[in-house]
Amino acid sequence: MKAIKRAFGALGAFLAVAANNAFAALPTTADPTNAAADGDYIGLLKGYAFDIGIVIGLVVGTLAFIVVANNMIGIYREIGTGRKQWGDMGMHGAMGVLLLVFVVYLLTEASAVIF
Repeated sequence: MKAIKRAFGALGAFLAVAANNAFAALPTTADPTNAAADGDYIGLLKGYAFDIGIVIGLVVGTLAFIVVANNMIGIYREIGTGRKQWGDMGMHGAMGVLLLVFVVYLLTEASAVIF
């Protein structure tokens, strides 16, 4: 037990010394897409919140695409076993495309409402 504590202590000391030079030349942060005036920190935070909202919207759109693709793969698998027909896959594909268009429309409207 003492050896483990010593090892973690030595590792912590090494990381503290090694990380000392990591702060030497950090890059500046990028301004948000709708950047506020200099000194307006509330506007700056609103800009970053807007950008985070857009990224979350992109993630939601990506998840919707993955769900539709997973459904199509499941229907294709059921066609192979004989439980579904090709018309079922076409119907699911058309409804999946409509679902994706609706999700993209809602995300676009939500991005305009955020700020």
